[in-house]
Amino acid sequence: MARIDKTQSAIAVTRALANADFAQGDFDKLVPVGINATGKVVKGAGQTGVIGIAIPGRTAYKAGSVVDIFGNGSEAVECAGLAAGTKYYSDAAGAISTTNTGTYIGFTVEADRLVIVI
Repeated sequence: MARIDKTQSAIAVTRALANADFAQGDFDKLVPVGINATGKVVKGAGQTGVIGIAIPGRTAYKAGSVVDIFGNGSEAVECAGLAAGTKYYSDAAGAISTTNTGTYIGFTVEADRLVIVI
């Protein structure tokens, strides 16, 4: 269950409304997000390209709800499936991988801790 451990809320968090419900498969995971043409948060690039990371949950992130978008040195912990000392990227659809196919989102310090640099 991914969660944010450290952030500078005055400079590292942006808020916007969700365009649609996030899929249950994305709950409690790192989700690269962008902003669409109506100014709302979408999974993946949207119109702006990937601008940060959201972590949807079971009690939040329905269409129209406020989404916290983390970036600029925020640290996510308890991130499953990552490897220590590795750079991570997001493609336009919001899939995270080690392949440089899109936006550089950050690097791991430990296997379960991602430093978000977007």
